[in-house]
Amino acid sequence: MKYSIYNSGKRHLRIGFLVGATLWSGLSFAMDCRLGADYYDRAKSETDPQRVVEWLNRSVQVCPNFNAWYMLGLIYRQQGQFDPALEAFSRAGARAVSSKTEALALARRDELLAFAGQLPQALHNLELAQRFHPEPVPQWLEDSLRNVRIETHQTLIPAADIGSIFEAGMQTSLDGRFVVRPAVNLPVHFDFDRATLNSAGNRQVQELGRALTRPLLKQRSFLIVGHTDKRGSAAYNQALSERRARSVKVALKRKFPSLAGRLETRGRGEAELLYDGDTEVDHQLNRRVKVIIEE
Repeated sequence: MKYSIYNSGKRHLRIGFLVGATLWSGLSFAMDCRLGADYYDRAKSETDPQRVVEWLNRSVQVCPNFNAWYMLGLIYRQQGQFDPALEAFSRAGARAVSSKTEALALARRDELLAFAGQLPQALHNLELAQRFHPEPVPQWLEDSLRNVRIETHQTLIPAADIGSIFEAGMQTSLDGRFVVRPAVNLPVHFDFDRATLNSAGNRQVQELGRALTRPLLKQRSFLIVGHTDKRGSAAYNQALSERRARSVKVALKRKFPSLAGRLETRGRGEAELLYDGDTEVDHQLNRRVKVIIEE
């Protein structure tokens, strides 16, 4: 399932300006930044996209700021200009003034990475953006995260991507309000209604083991958490999630003996659903194994 993030039309541009207009408060009131704010306001009054881009570029030239970089990213994305959009959102992130603006730039950037096929990295960062953004989280971010989860569920997450997430360590939002421990939700597949790994599940566990035995992680311990969908009784799902987490642990220890003593398991049953819907997609996304690095 591929989804397009390139939407045309002035409606999206206008909405973006309304969002961005609230985000100047973190900038200094120095002369250059007042001029940058003036250029940004001029960009908002333009109807010609090229003129909008020109004013926004003037704004970031005199005073690099979140608003103008973020809006440039949205415009470049609408025009299908991948690299300039990626650069603009990255620069917006560097100029973020709060956990909210940090999350917005991060999510927009990683929408592009998902479109380019970098699914594991995009998934991790979209989940991070969701955690960093104060409530309510924008619907477009929730939708993008769901789409990437669906695509990732159908793929094998390589050891290099799993390992890099754990090696990055704790993630703290810009303003210190949110701290996220490294964790990965893996689409580990089992035989129907059982705790037996199928062939796809065994391949994913193999990649997980290769990640957890990387040199930088050899002294770390990990918690393996099983999750089910909400069909069936809560007691049954709790027991099934515990058995599935133990199955992953047993497979890892068998294939990677150095992990002995470094793995713990827990089952959460249906207690931490990602989605409360009743579609088959909701159920598939809820059935997962989460691996968390221990402190």
